[in-house]
Amino acid sequence: MKKIILSLLLLTGLSTIKANAQMEAAQKVVYDVNKEATINMPQMQVWAYLNQPEHLLKASNGYATSIKIVDPAFPVAREVVFADGSKRTETINQLEQEHKFMVIQLGTEYLPKGVSEAEIVIFTREKGNQCLVNWRAKIKGKGEGKKALIEKLTAEFNSYAAGFELLSK
Repeated sequence: MKKIILSLLLLTGLSTIKANAQMEAAQKVVYDVNKEATINMPQMQVWAYLNQPEHLLKASNGYATSIKIVDPAFPVAREVVFADGSKRTETINQLEQEHKFMVIQLGTEYLPKGVSEAEIVIFTREKGNQCLVNWRAKIKGKGEGKKALIEKLTAEFNSYAAGFELLSK
């Protein structure tokens, strides 16, 4: 009987240690850019705009001049051309239709010097008859390159928020 109780105590203690180790490994993601906007449209309509290049182009409020799907197979590859003449490739590598969010990996060939990786995460949430949209960006890099990309993505997210505001009127 002592052996059984000792074994149970040992197993319980080990599982607690494992659970604590897993909790420590889970870390909160800190984003470099965060833009939140309440759009006066239902979530389904906002989600449709975010997923259709021709509608997303309108929502960019002139910031983007072209959004082209290069490869429609998942993960979806796109090429975006901006009003300033710059361009980037991006890959939608996570698309949650049920939860209405997506993750977009930016192509490394167009990232500024000093930036090795960047991704955009777009969350949407129903808020009555409106939709709360949160654009976030995580950038791995340093120095002037990271600062420049933060400024560019901030301007881009602000343009989308303003564009959605205009479309909702």
